[in-house]
Amino acid sequence: MKKIEFEQVSRWMHRNARELDLKLWNCLFENGEAIEVADALLAYQNEDGGFGHGLDPDNWNENSLSYAVSYAIETLDMVGFHDKNHPVIQGICKYLNETGMDNWNFTVPTNEGYPHASFYNHEETYNKVERIGVVLSLSTFVIRYMQDTLLYQEVQKSLESWISLIYQDKLGDMGPSGYIRLVEAMKEKEIKDFDYEKLQNRLIEIVNQTMQKDEKQWEQYGYRPSDFIKSKDSIFIEGNMEAIEKECEYLIRTLPKNDVWPVSWCWFDNANRYPREETISLHKAKARKCIERMIFLREFGFLR
Repeated sequence: MKKIEFEQVSRWMHRNARELDLKLWNCLFENGEAIEVADALLAYQNEDGGFGHGLDPDNWNENSLSYAVSYAIETLDMVGFHDKNHPVIQGICKYLNETGMDNWNFTVPTNEGYPHASFYNHEETYNKVERIGVVLSLSTFVIRYMQDTLLYQEVQKSLESWISLIYQDKLGDMGPSGYIRLVEAMKEKEIKDFDYEKLQNRLIEIVNQTMQKDEKQWEQYGYRPSDFIKSKDSIFIEGNMEAIEKECEYLIRTLPKNDVWPVSWCWFDNANRYPREETISLHKAKARKCIERMIFLREFGFLR
């Protein structure tokens, strides 16, 4: 069985990754400390506790963005850092409290003043769908770490409404992953009056409908097994082991020499507006995606 050469990827990360992603890499693969990841996030955090400044490389808006906060939370979750006394988490709590659920959006009008991918163009109808995943992600954080706040009560009251949407078809790009995290947190915190077996079955259905198993599709933007199946004890693993092994073999076969995998997206219609910025951003984005793929390969025994 072929495996990925760890040293090749490590060298690329040390030569190319921005500080945040290198700290993330070091923590997950080279005995670094989780607090170093949290400290690195502070460079992207604004006074209101939110994040901007290109935390997501595809949006250079310096203002605080709800999706960027979600991105920061996911980064902290990757290394298991949840120290409520650290300023990065205190800032997140401050931002969520001061903005409130109605203002947790995916796109905002101020994006237009900064280089950004076309999927960050602001349009109300589009945002209404795409914000689903953002609201779910931020609500998950509130459920886990802000139970003594009025915001927690607001989130709890909204759960029935948000959970009812899980049965509709249009969940947005980040909706499936958002629901996976939310239901997991609700079950973990033993929030009552929800049928978790039914919700789990619905999540399995969504994942199996969304996941692309044909490797010809993987060159384009979409969702692979690794986007949903994070561990060997995942509820989504049944019936998908062949696809998991197929993706691992695909990653090994397509790893470029002296490089890492390209991302599967671009800035689309905005590429002509911002050609230089797109090139810079896609290079930055490779590091984060590379880390996610290396975690997947390690989990299923394909990392040397």
